[in-house]
Amino acid sequence: MAQEHHTCPFSHLILSGRCACQFSAKDCVAEKEFGSCLNGNASEQCQSIYHHLRDNSDFVLKTHNVNNLSVGQQSKIKMGGLLALQELLGIDNGNTIDNITELVNQINRAYPQLNDIPFSQLMPRIAKFKFRQKP
Repeated sequence: MAQEHHTCPFSHLILSGRCACQFSAKDCVAEKEFGSCLNGNASEQCQSIYHHLRDNSDFVLKTHNVNNLSVGQQSKIKMGGLLALQELLGIDNGNTIDNITELVNQINRAYPQLNDIPFSQLMPRIAKFKFRQKP
């Protein structure tokens, strides 16, 4: 029986090596590699976290009424947001995320209502995040 694959909002981060996740999988179509999630519930939780980060980042990224974000803006929201949430929870992994699913579980335990996350505290980290560090 084939394994079900679900959308992973953080697949780009996983494929880049900046993050890991216990449910990540790599797929290929033609010559294009993309990431997916092997757990439907985890996929839904990650998508919910991403949408809350995205919805609360408009001001800091100056993206009011913008539907299509650049890859750089998406990376700021996703990686900057996860790093800021990790920091908020007192987890020190430097600039990496060891297991996105576990981080999301910890976020959900700390903030059962995602609207209660203090997004204003996350925005400085999101604003200054750069995916590519200059040497």
